[in-house]
Amino acid sequence: MRIPLIVDANEPEDIPDRLRELGVSIEVQKIAPGDYVLGPVGIERKTLTDFFNSLVRKRLFEQVQRLREAYPQPLLILEGDLTELSTFKHPQSFLGALLAMELKERVPILTTADKEQTALVLKVLWKSQDKGAPEYGLRHKPKTLSLGQRQRFLVEGLPSIGETLARNLLERFGTVRAIFDASAEELEHTPKIGAGKAAEIVRLVNAAYEGEQTHLEGEASDDDDD
Repeated sequence: MRIPLIVDANEPEDIPDRLRELGVSIEVQKIAPGDYVLGPVGIERKTLTDFFNSLVRKRLFEQVQRLREAYPQPLLILEGDLTELSTFKHPQSFLGALLAMELKERVPILTTADKEQTALVLKVLWKSQDKGAPEYGLRHKPKTLSLGQRQRFLVEGLPSIGETLARNLLERFGTVRAIFDASAEELEHTPKIGAGKAAEIVRLVNAAYEGEQTHLEGEASDDDDD
């Protein structure tokens, strides 16, 4: 069952109306920050004028920072005709902010032509739940977790392990400790865990900490088990 798309009460009424027409299950409520929320994904929608005004008032990156702090996967939808950038007073500043958003802030930007296209993008995101896409390989930790949820959360931190494989591992080994202590050969006997994933897990668990810049060779995304 798909979870509903949360829509901020301050969004223009024609967008939630259109989402309903498209068959999207929505809930309208106050959201801060962001305009739309789907699981771990927090979305800010800005028209070109909104974006430029926030930039001029020096509020843009503060808003983006709040979005990043609130949601594991922030997303910015930029709505409008990009050919109109030449009509703005400082188009280079606008483009520079877009680059900073993508490269420095690590917040992806989707461009849409109008509110109709924005609604279609939101529908695609909502429907993609069947494939686990809203997780985008990122782990969202709720404020309160049951013991089982905490155990799954820990196991999902292993390379190439999403919710399905975390459950498989816990059901086979019984405890988080047993999973972390297991050999590659033992891990391979878990459904959907092959030699590659097993080797990655063992390598990570046994690796010495070498700082933020260290990456596992050939590390895969967390959601490729769905």
